[in-house]
Amino acid sequence: MSTRASTVRVVVTAISLAAAAWPRAGIAQDATLDGLGHDLGDPEAPVLVVEYGDFACSACAQFALNTWPTLRSEFVQTGRVRWKLVPFDLGFRNSEEGARAAECAADQDLFWEMHDVLFEHRDRWVDERNPKDELVALAGMVGAEDARFLRCYEEDTFEDRTEAANDAAKDAGVRGTPTFFVNGFQVQGALPADAFRPILVDAQPQP
Repeated sequence: MSTRASTVRVVVTAISLAAAAWPRAGIAQDATLDGLGHDLGDPEAPVLVVEYGDFACSACAQFALNTWPTLRSEFVQTGRVRWKLVPFDLGFRNSEEGARAAECAADQDLFWEMHDVLFEHRDRWVDERNPKDELVALAGMVGAEDARFLRCYEEDTFEDRTEAANDAAKDAGVRGTPTFFVNGFQVQGALPADAFRPILVDAQPQP
């Protein structure tokens, strides 16, 4: 067995052993986020996952491209999980710019579309000295109105929102990205779908 496979098995086993302590009803973990984050899925789903992510983070990109599509299809779109992504600035190059672009896309109801292209085309903007033009182009790819997005980006309209997300991440004890809270239980790192799936299964209400 590979070292990676052994590590994944240990992580999943440890989390599964703790699953009995997870809250399974009356989810209120997002009450402290004061409206931060962007939700996907049934608001009444029995499991809430809060993800703290940074669009400039390579591990977040790995998760978004390789794991997230499977979890979205199997758990979010089937009503079993509500997913809340809180974008914040962990301090990578262009972290703040990525979060700013995502919030400006969200202002046009295009957060999740922008989420996808920011990670899919991360190489186009993350190392740029000034990524504005690339971010505007990506926003256009998902259907954002260019002038409105550009005005939002240049004026940093949602600066307070990103700062509040930074504070929320700090208060939650987030030290790296991506970090997840599954019904309040912390899970860290870009786990593959085969490792994340049993965590979400274990968190479901028992019959």
